[in-house]
Amino acid sequence: MNVLLDTCALLALADGKLPAAPAAALRQAPEAFVSVVSPWEVAIKAAGDKLQLQDPPAQWFRRLADRYELREVHLDAAIACAAAALPPIHRDPFDRIIVALAAAHGLTVLTSDEHIRQYAGVSTLW
Repeated sequence: MNVLLDTCALLALADGKLPAAPAAALRQAPEAFVSVVSPWEVAIKAAGDKLQLQDPPAQWFRRLADRYELREVHLDAAIACAAAALPPIHRDPFDRIIVALAAAHGLTVLTSDEHIRQYAGVSTLW
């Protein structure tokens, strides 16, 4: 099973606090992905002093992605439109993009977000 980390999973991984089940799934995944919106969200939080990082966000993300062999899954117009067309379960545009990416690419989302789990057709773990 290939996995997609949402932003909370990415932050938990960085802090060494990813729970056992998603950590095992990440280790066993043939491929592990992260959306380009996750470092964007992290950078916004860091810029607003809601998150402290030891490195600039781009460097923090690159180091984490390299360490865990996370591949970036890119956002395109089709995914953006699919995210906008989702039922209004989740209002967070970053998470809606993650849901659309997971659905389009058949990825299991590693997340603690209850709203993401409510979308039909999207597999989640946490």
